[in-house]
Amino acid sequence: MNSKHSVLWLLCLSAAFGLSACDGGSKAPAPKKEEQAQNQNAIAATDSKQQTESQNNFLSDTQALQAAEDTLKSLPQFGGKPLNIFQSIEFHGGGHPKIEVDIQDPEKPDNIDHYIYQNGQWGEPQPVQITGGGNMKDNVFPLDKIKFATVAIVAQNWHDKAKEVEAKKTEPDFILFKLLVDNQELQWITPDIDSPRAQYRALFNLDGSLKELKKQ
Repeated sequence: MNSKHSVLWLLCLSAAFGLSACDGGSKAPAPKKEEQAQNQNAIAATDSKQQTESQNNFLSDTQALQAAEDTLKSLPQFGGKPLNIFQSIEFHGGGHPKIEVDIQDPEKPDNIDHYIYQNGQWGEPQPVQITGGGNMKDNVFPLDKIKFATVAIVAQNWHDKAKEVEAKKTEPDFILFKLLVDNQELQWITPDIDSPRAQYRALFNLDGSLKELKKQ
């Protein structure tokens, strides 16, 4: 029943953790003061880097996210009309922050256009080919169902849980807001959280609060 893009995206996440064996033999010599100082500096640098990455992460920047939403709604081709999103909207952080979304043309409801937000502005719309026999109305949801600033709440809660389980990676690369066509449910989708001992999936309420942390 679903209408789908002719090209579907694939999100692949993988993480590898090395296990080090402990030698029960002779006791290692105590580190010298210089080595201790270097280790402390390295730890401090890592903590500082993680804090900087969190501060600079687009997914955590409430003002930038709100600006992206306001700018989208004010694009001249929309004329202030209510907008519908086709299936999902993707928020990407890391070194290449951007937003990608497919929007229903308010003047021609059968037409879907792809928009990308980068460097503080929305690019020109690109037409999207739609295949399948589903109804368009079942595959779109109002833009007003999502507040872009809520992404920052999701990112913060994801970060807190990643820190709690001592995950090596504590900042999400992406956050999706998706319509599950079969049951018409709206859902946040984030990367799994990989800790040295387990993998977790975080589930969120629509307001960005944590619903559940499921051990995989």
